[in-house]
Amino acid sequence: MTVDKIYTDRGKSWEMKNSWWVLLTFVPFGIISFIAFLYTGSKVKNQRWRLYGFVYLAVLIIAFATAVTGIGAAVALTLWIITIIHAFKIRPAYLVQLDVLKNNEQQIANQEITKLREEAEVKFKVDRQTKNQPPQPKVNNEEGSVSKPQNQVVPPKVEESVPFEKEVRKIDINTAAESEIAAIPAIGIILAKKVVKKRQDLGGFQSFEQFSEIMELKGHTIEKVKQSVTFSMVEETNVSMSGRMIDF
Repeated sequence: MTVDKIYTDRGKSWEMKNSWWVLLTFVPFGIISFIAFLYTGSKVKNQRWRLYGFVYLAVLIIAFATAVTGIGAAVALTLWIITIIHAFKIRPAYLVQLDVLKNNEQQIANQEITKLREEAEVKFKVDRQTKNQPPQPKVNNEEGSVSKPQNQVVPPKVEESVPFEKEVRKIDINTAAESEIAAIPAIGIILAKKVVKKRQDLGGFQSFEQFSEIMELKGHTIEKVKQSVTFSMVEETNVSMSGRMIDF
């Protein structure tokens, strides 16, 4: 139940700032302890913690209802101690879940901004091409009826250049940072952490087929990821040691 240990990459100050709800359980007889569990459950969408909040609220009501019999004080005191211990127990899980949730929210926001920017670029690119086209010259009927001189050299027809499609920037899985991998559509921060760990264990991925098999990608996810990733050459870690023994 120590608060000295750091559970996320955001630092101790961030974790202490987001652990303020633990103080609610220190109010005498736990009269507002249930609020701490309702808050944490709602913040990280954890239904079990929210259910604990309602249970503690019900026990608190029973304790006050039976206060005249003398049992209520004992129930309230027991509830107070239990909620304090429980709050410190769920604190590490809450901080980790909150960290992942905020990372996902940031990734989703970045993906939405990128999508809007690409749509705007496509729109204005089409408009610029339409507006920048030179006006077609008008040919008078009289000029059109005049025959061309025989010695006049007709310039060759210049083929219109077809604009290249916008090249999609591919991420090198074997060298990219965790944040770059997480920005790939259909991957996200959680899968990116697993990719980095597997990459460290294996020394890199040999191909997309190996990558998709190890990471257990599904059919629709494979198609989305395959268009956005590439794999640099890595040295094979399993080198065959078999060979002919040389007699000395």
